[in-house]
Amino acid sequence: MKKIPIVCLCILALSIGCHKQVVLLAQGWSMPTKFAETEDSLGGGVVLYNWHSRILALQPQSDGAAKCYLLNSNDKSWAEVPFTGVPRGYLWYRPAIDQDSDRVLFDQSYKEDDKLVIAVLVGRVTVNGSLAVRDVAERKWTTDTKALFGETRPDVRLSEPGRRIWPAFGMGVINGNDLYFPYSIGGVEVTHNGKTLVVDGSKGPYANGVFHSTNSGTTWQMEKTPDSLGGLSSVVKTENHFYCFAIKLVRNQKAQLWFTQRPAIDGSWVTPETITKSYGSDYVAVPQGDTIHLFWLDALHEKRRGNPVYPHAGNYEVVYSQRKDSDASWSKDVILSEGLLYSYAPSVSVEGDKIVVAWAGVQTAGVWHSQFDPNDIFYVTSRDKGNTWTKPLRVTDNIKEGITAGDPQVVLLNGVIHLFYIQGKMDLQQLSPGLTKLNQPPWPIYYTQRPFPD
Repeated sequence: MKKIPIVCLCILALSIGCHKQVVLLAQGWSMPTKFAETEDSLGGGVVLYNWHSRILALQPQSDGAAKCYLLNSNDKSWAEVPFTGVPRGYLWYRPAIDQDSDRVLFDQSYKEDDKLVIAVLVGRVTVNGSLAVRDVAERKWTTDTKALFGETRPDVRLSEPGRRIWPAFGMGVINGNDLYFPYSIGGVEVTHNGKTLVVDGSKGPYANGVFHSTNSGTTWQMEKTPDSLGGLSSVVKTENHFYCFAIKLVRNQKAQLWFTQRPAIDGSWVTPETITKSYGSDYVAVPQGDTIHLFWLDALHEKRRGNPVYPHAGNYEVVYSQRKDSDASWSKDVILSEGLLYSYAPSVSVEGDKIVVAWAGVQTAGVWHSQFDPNDIFYVTSRDKGNTWTKPLRVTDNIKEGITAGDPQVVLLNGVIHLFYIQGKMDLQQLSPGLTKLNQPPWPIYYTQRPFPD
């Protein structure tokens, strides 16, 4: 018997292992076409809505307005249309749109002078050659530190004196006369060190919950969740329950993804529970009937690198779990990005039994890789409400040219997957030693589609 050197066996084993991890290039997608442009490289993509058998795309602008695009359901072409009826500023945020009533909910809130100022706009969306919000009703009110946090340390404030801070509230939900949108607020400790003002937000306190209206936005009340969850709140509704998700920051541990729920009719928010103790980034919760489909980037298998300041590589995995209203726990986690080392910005759409998930990522890269480095777009599908999934397939093939594809947005409509993504090449300019110009020129936003795979 001929002997094979050990090094050859190792190379062979490595090649077999790599072969098992190869992610194939997907087939069946239409030729990508330029849809729009961002304002700055990966910043400034579109927000998609499946609305009355049409796709509505909003692209927020830095001046507070937004560009609006509609998909022509007859020939699949896109057209930019005027968007009127909403004051500037509200379009910075993702509005909640209800297809049953055509109502829309915007919020614009800020912290200033130790007050939280909440501004909410409710209207009705119409399309007649342009997109307009009509029958607009706007409500504004304020709340203070004590109402949010209760009794606190004497130096606790909502924000640094003299500054206006815009908190990132999550998308709301419209259910008949009930309107919800979540809040996540952190306080700061303001002290003086001689003549120097010291602002420390590391200690909190924190407050989470939802603003709730039972009369279509005429009056509002604040419903606190039973525990201080952290940040990045969102609220969604299934057939029988409302769910509120948030991030729990735990000292000396990885972040945790938590949730709480309450019955759709009467009842109160239950004690929050942990979904995962290895949360990395970017969760998406999609309701469907009595089920929540939940996706997030998980850090359980995150690698470390030899840097004491930035020790974590950020190589997250796209993970899926689901829960029915009647379930006592979440289903077992499923890793959807198997075979990829880095994954970024998952986007999800559900239609009937069909689910599609798209994200940016790469199979292999160094420990300093980021979403701005060369990445491709990948996707997986499920035909049975998330019980089984396909292996990841690659939509783009540009990494070898040093091109970055990112911020994918996906929507299912009548059995067709519509995919949008940003694509370009970083052109960092070294202005001087240690000083790099980070802002980039606009990048194209591309659009492609394909039938949902058999």
